[in-house]
Amino acid sequence: MRKRKKVKEQSPYLMNRFCALFLLFMLMYSNAVMAGPERISSDSPDRKIVVGVMHDPPYTIKGENGEWTGLNVDVWSQAARDMNLNYELKEMTLDEMLASLKNGRIDISIAALFVTADRERDFDFSVPIGSTRLAVATLPHAIEHPWWSAIRVFLSWGTLKVIISLLLVLVIIGFIFWLTEHKNNPEHFGGGLLKGISSGIYWVGSTLASGVCFGINIKSLTGRILGLIWMFVCAVALSAFIASLSSSLTLHQIGVTTTDANTLKNMKIGTVRGSVPEHLLERIGGKYILFTEEEDVLKALLEKRIKGFLYDEITLHYYANTEYKEKISIYPTNLKRLSFAFGMPTDSPLRKLVNSALLKIMNEPLWDFLLDRYGFKENFEGKPITLGKKKY
Repeated sequence: MRKRKKVKEQSPYLMNRFCALFLLFMLMYSNAVMAGPERISSDSPDRKIVVGVMHDPPYTIKGENGEWTGLNVDVWSQAARDMNLNYELKEMTLDEMLASLKNGRIDISIAALFVTADRERDFDFSVPIGSTRLAVATLPHAIEHPWWSAIRVFLSWGTLKVIISLLLVLVIIGFIFWLTEHKNNPEHFGGGLLKGISSGIYWVGSTLASGVCFGINIKSLTGRILGLIWMFVCAVALSAFIASLSSSLTLHQIGVTTTDANTLKNMKIGTVRGSVPEHLLERIGGKYILFTEEEDVLKALLEKRIKGFLYDEITLHYYANTEYKEKISIYPTNLKRLSFAFGMPTDSPLRKLVNSALLKIMNEPLWDFLLDRYGFKENFEGKPITLGKKKY
């Protein structure tokens, strides 16, 4: 009887210990599940977070000495400083980076990842940093020869409007000079209406082109005053005409030919495995080859194993202005612009901190300085970039 009583007295004590241990175990388990495989808490500034990076100029550029530069690297360095975070850069391929973000093996990727619905299902994005178009790189003038480009400029509606307007002005001014000269100067402006007006047009046109007209003289005082005014007008008009043509040529050189989906479908295209262009090529159809690195695609292009490299326009312009200068031509596509951002694992505790830091940077003069340093304009069109005194 005594033994049973002792057991009875110890039962509540054992039950309480069991319940306490069970609750402690559940609490530790739930924290482990919430933390993820290698997830870093936002309130652990002394612990290094793992930052995925890949060579993707001009966003992230790996130098010969292994140091990293580029727009995204500079932005992240400033953001990490503002957040008081310790971090280490981990180089990886695009495929590895996407898988690591999905599985939580890295804490953030500072590569310029395009924001898409498929990727949003696998991991989270920061606020967009910018946007760009897709473009295709080919061997020089593979899509359009520069002589044909020049012909297209001169046959464009903008150029034709300038020429038509100029001819109309010549006819009107030539008629005015005929009115003032045909009575006092029948030698040059006589002989009927058509001949007189044609003489006026010839004098006006010659003066516009060379500043002087040989063979036809202006004799009346009114005609000479009008002629002097016309010479001043010619100086301005000729400059404006040349500037207009130069502007048309410059804009055409920048925009060149816009490549559509049908052109891409009929070309043998190469791109980076796991990139957004890969998924677009799947939908467009046609022949395409996937590579691990950007440099591999460019090498295949130079070796004529492919006819085009579909990728981010800014990155392609970087290569076209650096080690592949005069070796490739860049043609923008008419595909929709895509936003790019940093990537983080789903429900990352860093997301809110990173977004606040990025928004702060993009609303300060530092943002304009960083864009200007790498040659970007606000719309992120592909342009040559400048680092220090060296132009790319």
